[in-house]
Amino acid sequence: MSLGDGHTCQIEGIYIVCIKLFDGMIRELNDVRYVPQLKSLISVGALEEQSLRETIGESVLKISRGS
Repeated sequence: MSLGDGHTCQIEGIYIVCIKLFDGMIRELNDVRYVPQLKSLISVGALEEQSLRETIGESVLKISRGS
């Protein structure tokens, strides 16, 4: 895996991650790469590849699909 600053990291696995939302619903993020050197990192490009839309503002990342 290549980062924006030119460094590379080893991907040690690809998983499905379940996220429980504030309203109790559970959503899945598919093809999540486990990279031990990185803490919580969400790739905006990976979200877009799954036809998801992201909006960032006021310390909140909103991820949506469709309308």
